[in-house]
Amino acid sequence: MFVVDLIQWWYFRGWGVYLASLKTKLGDTLDFFSIGQLFRTLFMPYRQISAGSTELGGPSAFFDRLISRLVGTFTRLFIIIFGGFLIILEAILGVCLAIIWPLIPLLPILGIALTVMGIRL
Repeated sequence: MFVVDLIQWWYFRGWGVYLASLKTKLGDTLDFFSIGQLFRTLFMPYRQISAGSTELGGPSAFFDRLISRLVGTFTRLFIIIFGGFLIILEAILGVCLAIIWPLIPLLPILGIALTVMGIRL
């Protein structure tokens, strides 16, 4: 009875639990990198640092704001690219594991059969 319950869980409920956890994990990764928010604030100053008017006049404040926006843009672009790469990698690995999920319980049987036949990997 235990083996039947184990097989029933693995091929029905367990698969659903894995897919639900994969969906949650991808959602958490998307939330962690906040790619949508980074796109919306792409050209905002870095850490919202804004050089207002300075005592030296307009050109100095202009260049301070420009540099702050450039730093913010490059920082956000790096995070968007890195986060997008990790999300795609996580999705590909998750789908691959979901595809091989039904074969995982058969691996010990395959290992025993290969050992009996004298095949070494």
